[in-house]
Amino acid sequence: MDDHLQEKCAVVGVWDKSDDVARTAYFALFAQQHRGQESSGIAVLTDQGIGLHKASGLVSQVYTEEIIQNLKGTVAIGHNRYSTSKGGDSMHAQPVVIKDSLALAHNGNLPDLTVLESFISFYGKDISDCSDSELMALAITIYREKGESLSKAVKSALPLFHGSYSAVAIGDNSLVAFRDPCGIRPLSIGILPNGGYIVASETCALQTVGATFFRDVIPGEIVTIDQDGLRSEMFAKPNQKIDVFEFVYFARHDSTILGRSVYQTRYDAGVELAKEHTLPVDIVVPVPETSIPAAMGYAAARNIPFHLALRNILGRRLFIIYL
Repeated sequence: MDDHLQEKCAVVGVWDKSDDVARTAYFALFAQQHRGQESSGIAVLTDQGIGLHKASGLVSQVYTEEIIQNLKGTVAIGHNRYSTSKGGDSMHAQPVVIKDSLALAHNGNLPDLTVLESFISFYGKDISDCSDSELMALAITIYREKGESLSKAVKSALPLFHGSYSAVAIGDNSLVAFRDPCGIRPLSIGILPNGGYIVASETCALQTVGATFFRDVIPGEIVTIDQDGLRSEMFAKPNQKIDVFEFVYFARHDSTILGRSVYQTRYDAGVELAKEHTLPVDIVVPVPETSIPAAMGYAAARNIPFHLALRNILGRRLFIIYL
């Protein structure tokens, strides 16, 4: 692991009466490409089990029309990976599929795996070289093997998960979405034009597929979607502690988190910065792209020219917004 921020990933879950859920998942993943560029995958629940395609690379490189056409079903999940546990090895690309009856995609990081690994080892499961996401799927599978439904198995396994998780899973002809009690990573629900549902890490994905924002998955909530509609169950008291870097860096500027525009939040941060730092500068240049709104806010508040260029300008003093 290097010293870069590595807490991003994109997840998506789709429940739709049509059999083209993989295409919807594809476009939702494309809209969330900024959350992970190492690998991408889509799993679809079919009458024969779980259809899966995943590979290293960008969304536009991983899928073809033929692949999408072959992933037919009424429920799907997808994932763009930005590696945390076990690094960027393609063998840890998601979704994780267990015994062709469960697929899981996870955004977050479980820093303490002691209890989780002990539990899985007790049941004789091989945990060698497993990522935290793969361990989560194995724990849920253990409860599934006891005869529990997918949503019940998820609830039973949740006490073993110590860390951040915004996750989606499929099995039992259902889509289950769940979020840690602190809601460290975002997760939103949208309603598709034909009445289906989509769950995604960011609201920009909902807009891309024409879905209407319904609400966020509440921290500490399990949401189950199937032919009977959407059902909710709280497994813990919400204690919202969203990672501030979702607003500063991770999320796309046109997404909404906690009911607030990411763009407006970054712009307002620039305005606030202008109150705190009044250095004598001539132009403001944003670095990298995510800092553009903050740089615009700073420049506007101080009435200083804003430029989309990083260069040495003779006789000019630069103020670089780096976020």
